[in-house]
Amino acid sequence: MASGREKRVMIACVTFETAKVTEPALYYEAERVHLIHYVRDKDKNSVYTDFYDRVCEILIEKRPGIEIVEHNSKVTNFSEMLKEVLNIIMSEDKDSKIFVNISAGSPEYAAAAAIASMMSPGTVPFSVGTQEYTVSDDKIREIYYENDRPVGLTKSTYEPRSLPVYKIERPKKHLVKGLRILKNRLDSKQPTSAKYMIRALKDEGVWFREVTSKDVSKTGQTEAVYYHRDFVKPWQDLNWVTNDEIFKNRLELTEEGERMISTFYL
Repeated sequence: MASGREKRVMIACVTFETAKVTEPALYYEAERVHLIHYVRDKDKNSVYTDFYDRVCEILIEKRPGIEIVEHNSKVTNFSEMLKEVLNIIMSEDKDSKIFVNISAGSPEYAAAAAIASMMSPGTVPFSVGTQEYTVSDDKIREIYYENDRPVGLTKSTYEPRSLPVYKIERPKKHLVKGLRILKNRLDSKQPTSAKYMIRALKDEGVWFREVTSKDVSKTGQTEAVYYHRDFVKPWQDLNWVTNDEIFKNRLELTEEGERMISTFYL
């Protein structure tokens, strides 16, 4: 049963990184950390086990009492990673604040974790950049070069494997373009009441309602109803807009709304 108290949880994958897993867990003050890694035979010494054990040591040392949940799952299998991350998210209480680390681990895990987060409202996917590397510039040539030519960590690969496709709908075009019109009018201090927004939407070819009436006032009233039904209500439902704190009848864009107009249908 949910306790009403928000528990801070982090999901991460461990392959060859420690700081990219431990430092975000400490930053978010995680009380429980789900660590995904893969060891085929636990009885044999493995470099993957060494990294996993070291991550656990750091977390226990720097955050006594932290709960670590181990998940031994094939990190190079995209479908398995998607299933694993989704199952972890669904296993948590509704009052848990879940942070999903997509910076460490395999590429398959990172892609699956990002998609799982988008499928799970309330989760917080995040990434961390590298501030300092453990390998010096001099060592890079020694490790990543062969016969004075850059090779990288990988010398050869298996054949490419296509990923399964999970359909994620793009936002509706008229909602994004309409929101951009609202944003431009707010930025330029132009009025944003229904009458002015409808006119702007028509000018930009975004308005799609045909309203005809001999009574001009009735046409205006009907169009205002459609504007709220076709634009304002969906914006609010999607958390793209909120009411201005001072001018309650005026809309302003949320961070999510800002992201939508900076990403889609440019």
